[in-house]
Amino acid sequence: MVKRMGLIAVLALAARAQDANIDAVRKMARDLERALIAADTGTLEKILTDDFLRRPPGGPDTNKREYLSLLSSGRLKYVAFQNVEEQFRSYPNTVLVDDVTDIRARGSSGPEGETRLKLTWIWVKLDGQWRLAGVQGSQAPAQ
Repeated sequence: MVKRMGLIAVLALAARAQDANIDAVRKMARDLERALIAADTGTLEKILTDDFLRRPPGGPDTNKREYLSLLSSGRLKYVAFQNVEEQFRSYPNTVLVDDVTDIRARGSSGPEGETRLKLTWIWVKLDGQWRLAGVQGSQAPAQ
């Protein structure tokens, strides 16, 4: 009976840690969205890992330096994000977020457009801070 109670206590602690990780990443994801809309490269510099990789649908992979350059130059301008659904999977130092998001954005030479993407975000805890290591997107059917 004592072993069983100990196991239950360990599982409860693990569940609370996972919930805390998800809450922290959820907050960081909202901070990320605000920074992307504002093209706040100072904040993005802190949120993205040094080896950050963005894999947009139909486009070339973008590393941290290239992505920050796209945003700071205005070649890519995010206008709004609308999360349609989100699912979180938490591990001790990693949180994976699978979501469907409507994104309004524009390029330097084109009009504003909206697209629905399925995204997988990879958040890692480094030196006690949650940072974004990567994001991969694919087109999602409009609903």
